[in-house]
Amino acid sequence: MFILIGYSVCGKELAYFFPGELLILAGCVLFVRSRRFGLLLSDPTLLIWAIFATWGICRTVPFLGKWGFYAIRDGAIWGYGLVMVLVVAFLNNSNQISRALNTYGKAMKWVVPTVVTILALTFTFFLVAPAPPWAGTSGFALMKSADASIHLAGAALFALLFSFKRKGQDKKEFGFLSLLEFAAWVPGVAIILLATRAGFMAIIVPLGLLSLLMFRRVGWKALTIGLCLTILSVGILETDLITITIRDRHFSADQISAGMTSIFGNTEHTELEGTKEWRLGWWKNIVEYTVFGPYFWTGKGFGVNLAVEDGPPGMTAEETSLRSPHNGSMTVLARMGVPGALLWIALNLSFIVRMLAAFRRAKSAGLKFWTAVNIWILCFWLAQFINLSFDVYVEGPIGGMWFWATIGFGLAALRIQAFEARKARTEARFEVAV
Repeated sequence: MFILIGYSVCGKELAYFFPGELLILAGCVLFVRSRRFGLLLSDPTLLIWAIFATWGICRTVPFLGKWGFYAIRDGAIWGYGLVMVLVVAFLNNSNQISRALNTYGKAMKWVVPTVVTILALTFTFFLVAPAPPWAGTSGFALMKSADASIHLAGAALFALLFSFKRKGQDKKEFGFLSLLEFAAWVPGVAIILLATRAGFMAIIVPLGLLSLLMFRRVGWKALTIGLCLTILSVGILETDLITITIRDRHFSADQISAGMTSIFGNTEHTELEGTKEWRLGWWKNIVEYTVFGPYFWTGKGFGVNLAVEDGPPGMTAEETSLRSPHNGSMTVLARMGVPGALLWIALNLSFIVRMLAAFRRAKSAGLKFWTAVNIWILCFWLAQFINLSFDVYVEGPIGGMWFWATIGFGLAALRIQAFEARKARTEARFEVAV
């Protein structure tokens, strides 16, 4: 959790010291010593990942001689799945789940204001963090708006579902840090709306899903907040109060309106439309040479720079350095072919179905804690999946560690719930004489 929180605040500044990779290495040593290899066969989602990772190895090893470290770096999209396995292996009871949630909830009270502050400084002044000598770059943005949107979404979902109570008190705790978290969250969402449409969708879609599935408990809260924000937004747009110029970039009510309507495919803003066409053109190239082309079974493998190999013309040096087509699913298709893409779909689909089924069982049984845990994990995963569908997110440790850890946390929760249900059924069969 310490490393995950560090990635959410420090981003690439921490990633280039490889704490996540060192954690995976240490975890794998412990996993081997525990001899729990049968775990991969006992869980359907883990089994699909094992097949997915095996295919990933087959598409990585042959390119080590040609591309070297780049092949390993690009293979992180399946390699970080080890985080999922380790989380499932070492989370074995509900107390550990509660401790993890407690740590996350308390951390978010200061993480959200910190993230929003860094995001505001990055967005306003375009501040660049110095990179270590081995990074191969002069610097990078302090905070990506898309990454910030994930943590704003997760914090909002958590705040709606969970609350803390002090020992000996019946009332819910709502102190200064909680107020600071909420006060920072609103301008953070506003910045993300200006900066990235995908990030904004990663916030509102999971919140909308949560409102539909848990309307009696949290729906009215989300709708009240949404209604207030809508009225405020409409008032601002109608009166044209916003006109901001930051280093020759103009942000006005018209641009906000164009960004919101472009989400639904209706925009006349040439810059926004150009960005969408740029992505669609690249994705079309990938589909043509995989689904309908010579790379159907194998893909192009790991190591080759997809931005240079088949990206659209006119890409900047920064864009080609990202190496991937701003869509995790398309990255899998391009590098692992149709078999890899089908395994990727099966893995995520199995996770969705199982989490929804667990949510319905817990809700029907009146298990409020597990109901909240299941739907929070599912909605948090959804926020990340939306982001990885429009950005280079799961291909690196900053997003990859969070994405696979979220799935692992969900699978661990499923296994613990199943164990507790079996235990309850067993105890119900016997009458214990005291």
